[in-house]
Amino acid sequence: MAWRSVAATAAWMCAVAAAGGLGAWSLASADTGGRNARAVPLDDGGVRDKLAAARAASQDPGPRASSGSAGTGSPSGAPSGTGAASASPARPVGGGTVRLAGGSATAECRTDGRIYLTVWSPATGYRADDVRRGPAATAAIEFEPLDDHSGDDHSYTLRCAADGRPQAASAPDDGDDD
Repeated sequence: MAWRSVAATAAWMCAVAAAGGLGAWSLASADTGGRNARAVPLDDGGVRDKLAAARAASQDPGPRASSGSAGTGSPSGAPSGTGAASASPARPVGGGTVRLAGGSATAECRTDGRIYLTVWSPATGYRADDVRRGPAATAAIEFEPLDDHSGDDHSYTLRCAADGRPQAASAPDDGDDD
């Protein structure tokens, strides 16, 4: 009777080992199409390349399928309401990231001197509020604490400097606590 118990235990152990090996092999040899690949952080050059490719794609006048991302109402960043006779939209000539109290903002400066906020990131404990991204002569952003009772809001206006880089200046808080 003891030999049957040993044989049954050995059979179960072999089955578990075979199932584990088969599972490991199938995971290792599966083609996920890159969906589950590990993300590799980009260096500064890689970020610039990706942004340039995205800008070039967004300025392509040809028809293409919507990517499903939230737009600004103007697919190429061109000012709305300028009429069909207006010149082509201003192209970016410079830009950069401005570090601010409560967060940071990345903007591009255009050939016509207008600024466009492309990305903003609140610091830990803050959220972005009242964002006016442009394109316009000035853009604006407010970083306010997640705890609305602290009253430590940071409001900024951004514009393009002569060197084609964004500059930020503190703006008075409008006092609008949503």
